[in-house]
Formats: sequence, C-alpha cells, structure tokens
Amino acid sequence: MQLMAAARWTFSVGGKVFRVVPGATLLVVLCTLVSQVAALLAALLPLKVVILLGSANIPSYFPSLLHGYGRPTLVLALCAAAIKFFILHLLAEALIGKLSAYGARTLIARSRKLSLFENQEQLLSKAYQRFAGAQAGAVFILLAGALLLKVYPLQALVISGYLAIVWIVLVSTFRYSPTFRGKPAKELIHLIGVLANVGFFVTFGCIVVDILLGSNVSMLWAIAALLLVRQVFRRVVAFVTDLTNLYQQRLQLNALLFQGHVYVGKAPPVGANGMWALAQADTLPAWLTPLIARVVEHIDGEPQTNLLPSGMADLLMWTVDVQAEGDHRRFLVKLFGKNRTALARHEASLFSEMNEPRAPLARLCLVEQVESFHCHVFEWPGVAPIEPQQSKRAALAVTSSLFAVRPDASLVALFSRSRPMLWQRLDEQVVPRLHLFANEAEGPLVERLADSLAGIKARLESMQLTIMTSDLGPDALWHDSGKEVWACHWGRWTLEPLGAGWPVNERIFPLLPAALAEAEKQCVDLSGVDVADVRLAALAFAFDKACQRQAYRMALELLDPMLESYENR
Repeated sequence: MQLMAAARWTFSVGGKVFRVVPGATLLVVLCTLVSQVAALLAALLPLKVVILLGSANIPSYFPSLLHGYGRPTLVLALCAAAIKFFILHLLAEALIGKLSAYGARTLIARSRKLSLFENQEQLLSKAYQRFAGAQAGAVFILLAGALLLKVYPLQALVISGYLAIVWIVLVSTFRYSPTFRGKPAKELIHLIGVLANVGFFVTFGCIVVDILLGSNVSMLWAIAALLLVRQVFRRVVAFVTDLTNLYQQRLQLNALLFQGHVYVGKAPPVGANGMWALAQADTLPAWLTPLIARVVEHIDGEPQTNLLPSGMADLLMWTVDVQAEGDHRRFLVKLFGKNRTALARHEASLFSEMNEPRAPLARLCLVEQVESFHCHVFEWPGVAPIEPQQSKRAALAVTSSLFAVRPDASLVALFSRSRPMLWQRLDEQVVPRLHLFANEAEGPLVERLADSLAGIKARLESMQLTIMTSDLGPDALWHDSGKEVWACHWGRWTLEPLGAGWPVNERIFPLLPAALAEAEKQCVDLSGVDVADVRLAALAFAFDKACQRQAYRMALELLDPMLESYENR
C-alpha cells in the first residue's frame, strides 16, 4: 500500500463526506467519542469498586470530595455510575449505526448512479462508519494525550516518544525495503497490533519504575493513566485498521462517491505486476532456465520458450523446448497469480497422489515458488493446441479417457475429507423446491424422486470413482503426435462417480455406453460396471448442477431419465 497515495485518497474521501453529510458525520464522530469515553469509564469504575471492597476505609488517594461519603454509599454509587456509562456506550453505538446508514443512503442518492454491485449500501454504511471511527479515534488520541500531559507529563512524553520512534522506523523501512513494501495489508495491521502491545508494556514499566523511584504521582492517576494508555494504543491500532480497510475498498467507494469514477471491478491483486514482469524477455531466462535445469541435468544450448494463452486470468503458461544429450524434450511451465493460489495447490494435490504420465494427465516434474508465485513444471507431450472447432470433441475425449483412470485410495481419502461428494450434495431440500416449479404432470415424478432419493444416493456411493475436471476450454487442450488429447488445467478437479460429467444432451448422451466399453479395454476393473449406473451418475451430476444454478425447469426435465436409470437396473 502506498502511504502517500493512501493519505491523499483519505483526505479526498473525507472532504467529499463532510460536504455531502456534514451534520451526520459530526454526530457520528461525537457519538463515537462518547462511546469510547463511556466504555473507558465503564471499565475503570468496577476496578475502583474492587479497590474499595478490599479496603477497610476509603483509600487516601481517592479524590477528597469522595471522602465525605460512606464506604457502602460510595460502592453503590460507583456501581450505578458504571452501569449508566455502559448503557450510554450501548446507546451511542446504536445511534452510530443509524446515522451511518442514513449517511450511506444520502451519499448513494447524491452520486446519482445505477446500482453498481450487491450490498453497496451496506458496504458504504460500513465504510462511512469506519471513516467516522477513524476521525473519532484521532480526536480521542489527541484529547487523551492532552489529559495525560496535564495529569502525568512523564507518561505523555514516553508515549509520544515511542509513537514517534515507531513511525520513523516504519516509514524508513517502508521506503527502503521492497520486501516490506510488498507485504499484504493484514500483515501490516498485525505488526501495528504487536507494536501497540509492546508500547503498552513499555509505558507500564515506566510507571512502575517511576513509582519505585519515589514519584509523588497519585495512585489513582497512575491507574487511570494506565487504562488511558491502553485505550490510546487500541485507538491507534483501530485507526490504522480502519484506514487500511477503507483504502482496500477504494475502487468501490470511488465509484459510489464520485461521479467521475466508474466501477471496473476489483483492484489488481498484490503482485500482479510482478508476475507479468517475470514474463518479460529480459527477466524470463533468469528464473526459467535454472528451473528447467533442475529437471534436465545437461541442457544443450538455450531453452526455447513460447508464451501461450492460458484462457484463465492471472495464470501465465509457457512451453519450453530443450535439447538434452541429443534428445528433444518439451515442458509446460505454469505460473499462478496470487489469487490463483488455491487452484495451484489443488492441482498439485492431484499430481502428488497420481503422477502417472498417461493421457490426459501429464507428469508433474516440479512444484516451486518463483518470487512467491506458485509454479508447476510438467513434462509435456503436446505437439499443438486443439483447433477451436474441435475443442468440444476433444473435451469429450478427455472425459471418456478419465473413465479408465483409477484414483488412488490416498487421493480418495484426501478429497473426501475436503469436499462433498455427489451423493452428499443431493439434498432432500430440493424436493419442495421442485414442487414449486413442477406442473400437474410432473408432480408424480417429484414424489418418485422423494421416495427414491435415499436409494439413488446409496447407489452413487457404491460406484467406482473417477477424476473429473471442468477446465476443458480450447486453450487447455492439446494433442500429441499420436492424436491423444492432453489437458493442462487441473485446478478444479473433483472425484465423481463413474459417468459424472458426461454430457446428457440428446446427441452425446447415447454415446456413453460406447465410451464405457472403450474404457473397459484399458481398465479391467470396469468390466463389472452396469451401464445403467453410469447413466444414473451422469444424469444425477447434471441434475445437481442444474439445482445449484436454480435451473429447476432443467432439473425437472432430467427427473424421468434419471429415475428410469435407477429403477431399471
């Protein structure tokens, strides 16, 4: 996060907010201050009650005007005051919520724009509250500093000195350390929280040393100063957190607040420019050649690289051709962006358990990180990408070839612990929803489904599992010299009952028995599989997908063939 850019943006937004809703903003800041002070007093007064209960008389360091009251009366009065301050804190928080919602509605109405994204009023209300909270926090810090300067000047000096040193160190580190500058915002917030805790204990140590050295500071003010210091450091952390969160939502807030801005989606992920910088001609060999050298010991000449369209955002892909001891070898290198980390890990988990070089699964040679980006290196048998007009037929070939691939038991255990299986995704709640969309003739079908659903789930659970992927676009499919089809994207693989994922349209669905027969030639385990069960898996998978998209009319059309496959086994 750029500090100066964040500061300029914050002042710009602050000016806009105060111009549009000045009254509500001032009231939110005032209520936030009242809430914070009331919370502080509500926490301080019970401590005084405990001190009184542990003393035979009213301690001498209590204010002189309290000594005229009896000890029981003072205990009851402080308890009542603590409750009142807590109630005041709750009322102030409730008023903050209402004023924030009003301010957000006013800001959206003043922008005169169409609805830009889901929950935009809630987002702006939360952002408005954070902005006001940051302002109130800054005011609270200044007021608390002024109070400390009056009642305990030494601790005011300690806190200001500590904050100044921390600020100078952080700004210097941020300016001169690219590694620190590239860290995510949540790590910065965590660091600020740790430094705030350190600052509190530094102040606590100074108070203890000061009292032990014979300072004449009142014990009452020492305790109050310690609680006040705690609140100051909490406000500092909250101030940094609020501004950081606001800056991360700047694209949405700019679009909502400023008429000259349009919403173009999320900000580029951290490191996106760095990933593309790695693809430049002057930087690519510096990291790619050593990577290939870890797979191929003796490379003759320079590797020949070719950047490919991956068909997926934040994913770069190259073929790398090398000569090794007179033999030509080709590799596929994939570099995943920061928001593709989950896909990279899921893909690696498949090949770590099943690294068999057979179509359509290539052999994974290396899993590495290149400047914090996940990188996979495959030995790639692909000669050329599939022509776009042939991509549907090639995708079908991948699905059918996966029928003959048996996932290892370890892979099945790994997946079943992490993701719901098809029979677990088929929920009884779908039945009343289907009734809402079914016509009179389809009502009995829905009832048959309700009666048969438990049996269908049991049948699916007993079937053999196969690997399935939905990433079968034209850029993901290649053919080798023998015209076998290979797929290069496996970040969304799943394990499904045999037959799941096969198209259920009128032209392709009848080809399923032939695909199963072809798979039986390569895998003897499939010889006892009933075609009706495979049809059931294909139809149940399509039915589940339709229900997930709330395409219930399509789901109703699948009921008859699905129930027929189940009942006619």
